[in-house]
Amino acid sequence: MADGTTMAQALNRALRDALDADERVVVLGEDVGRLGGVFRVTDGLTDAFGSRRCFDTPVSEAGIAGLAVGMAMGGFRPVVEMQFDAFAYPAFEQIASHIAKMRNRTRGALPLPLVVRIPYGGGIGGVEHHSDSSEAYYAHTAGLKVVTPATAADAYSLLREAIDDPDPVVFLEPKRHYWTRERVELPVRTEPFGTAAIRRAGRDATLVAYGPSLAVALKAAERAAAEGLDVEVLDLRTLVPLDDRTTADSVRRTGRCLVVHEAQGFAGVGAEIAARVQEQCFDALRAPVLRVTGLDIPYPPPLLEAAHLPGVERVLDGLRRLLPDGAERPSVREDLASAGQASATRTFHLPDLGEGLAEAEVLEWKVAVGDTVEHDQVVVEVETAKSVVTLPSPYAGTVSALHCGTGGVVPVGAPLFTVAPEADAGTQVSEADAAAKVLGADVAAKVPQADAGSQAPEADTAPDSGAVLTGYGTGAAKGWSRAGGSPADTGVRVPLDASADKFVRGHRDTPSVTIWADADATGLLAARTSLGTGLLPLLARACLAGLAAFPELNARVDAERGEIVRPPRVHLGIAAQTAQGLIVPVVRDADRLSPDDLAAELRRLTALARRGTLPVEHRTGGTFTLNNYGVLGVDGATPILNHPQAAMLGVGRVVERPWVVDGRVEVREVVHVSLTFDHRVCDGGTAAGFLRQVVAGITAPEGGTV
Repeated sequence: MADGTTMAQALNRALRDALDADERVVVLGEDVGRLGGVFRVTDGLTDAFGSRRCFDTPVSEAGIAGLAVGMAMGGFRPVVEMQFDAFAYPAFEQIASHIAKMRNRTRGALPLPLVVRIPYGGGIGGVEHHSDSSEAYYAHTAGLKVVTPATAADAYSLLREAIDDPDPVVFLEPKRHYWTRERVELPVRTEPFGTAAIRRAGRDATLVAYGPSLAVALKAAERAAAEGLDVEVLDLRTLVPLDDRTTADSVRRTGRCLVVHEAQGFAGVGAEIAARVQEQCFDALRAPVLRVTGLDIPYPPPLLEAAHLPGVERVLDGLRRLLPDGAERPSVREDLASAGQASATRTFHLPDLGEGLAEAEVLEWKVAVGDTVEHDQVVVEVETAKSVVTLPSPYAGTVSALHCGTGGVVPVGAPLFTVAPEADAGTQVSEADAAAKVLGADVAAKVPQADAGSQAPEADTAPDSGAVLTGYGTGAAKGWSRAGGSPADTGVRVPLDASADKFVRGHRDTPSVTIWADADATGLLAARTSLGTGLLPLLARACLAGLAAFPELNARVDAERGEIVRPPRVHLGIAAQTAQGLIVPVVRDADRLSPDDLAAELRRLTALARRGTLPVEHRTGGTFTLNNYGVLGVDGATPILNHPQAAMLGVGRVVERPWVVDGRVEVREVVHVSLTFDHRVCDGGTAAGFLRQVVAGITAPEGGTV
């Protein structure tokens, strides 16, 4: 395990220590108990303190907040988790009308010691309702304290202080930094509420940031230093109360101020800070107070996220505008270019792919060193623990380096490839140089050595790669290509499918076993007619019944921790053949759906998959797969598991076969069903029991006749 403590671990430790120190503290919210929260911040708390101290609630944010109000009035200290930022909006009436006003309403007689934890901000490739920056709503609501840590140390200390506070606290957690590591010894106590922290001293300008924007601000300050601009970086830490004094003192020293945050600029927190700085430091200002913020639009899709969020380049542009007399200072790139170095090259780093994923494996490069790429052209396919992801290039130009070979594992933030503008790509790159640029020996070994050409230039870093999550895909490659080989090599070469390495990995790393049985499907076909539905919903119902009886198969293996993880709900993947290849739409919470709703959802997702418009949230996250390969005219198969799932049910075609019924041989409709499972999650008896349950559901389904 990497050294250091992540922010998620620091928050977990703070909750654990608070629960241990005060029996009045309770933790509640959706999936905070058995699952440990979407981001695993509450992992293990129910096991350690019991289901009365850390417990799951219904999916009703207004109800969760209302319950917390009652508990706080009754003497408890509730800590509420809202799964995502925008999920808290249904609870806003409770927050604004009751949580914020209770002390004032009772003239101070009734304090309300509760904390509302909200993962907020973008940068994880999430869709709308998963990436909002909602701090201005809460900061504008009198009666609330609003806290947003940017470091693991502050995450621990400020959360402990929030739980101990007699007043309600909205605790905003920058979700993109949940897995950022920091060397810190816990427990730790940092400065209290209302105290800003100077994270980097400087004399030329003050850069004010908080929460998720602090890391961007620090990177921009380092880049600005190379341009001769000494920037002081101020971390607000708490928005209410706001540390006016430290902010004003810093601006009076530097004479310039730039505020950066992810939220929209109009009526945002940055506008309030700019107004206060203008009021308190007008005589010391050498330039107008500027802001760099998110765009005034609803949060965009993942592919446009990087354009929306303030990145290092936008912050640098803002800092340059603060220079006296509007004078332009030479940038790092201009200085290096004048020295004959090709630093105009841009390096694309592996972005944060969401849901706490820390690394990805390179499956296939779509380009080679020396190839010309266009903006948004797909250049590489990678596999995370949850999906196969295609990454487009945010830059146009010529590929000058590939920093990882096929099969290599790349951590988030590590460089993937470097692109040089067309103007810098005049020299030819030999095949030998190209191989040297790829850090996989398997790739270099396949490239014949030739006379060395001009060495491709080293690239500077461009950390604003953004998060690009384009979904799960196992489809065939979209084109044919002829690989450059010897002149005698005239055969057509077909690039491997993106799923090829995924299959190899699943076969290599999983001790899978396949068992099978035949089932009389006559009743299944009768149920299809009597119920007016398709076979797939009926098969899905039989599968879900089996999982209800044998939940051990709705699982995955956490090999790193040596644990079997059993999710509380069934997210059922259904293999669907489309023009783009095999797609596996995921029916979320399938075990909660009625038969009619399940059938309707299957029809909807299958249609979306075939149109190529399946939403991201239905492409990943499956816990069990139903593979109806019978539609392809196949009787049986031994499929490879869909990593990281631990089991897959396969269903062959329905055919007429002789079948013994009550001692008589009859022609019946018979189907072959198989179960492929990871032997680590259960033994053969459990697997056989599941398969018998499915066969029973096929033989005598509800509404069918035999």
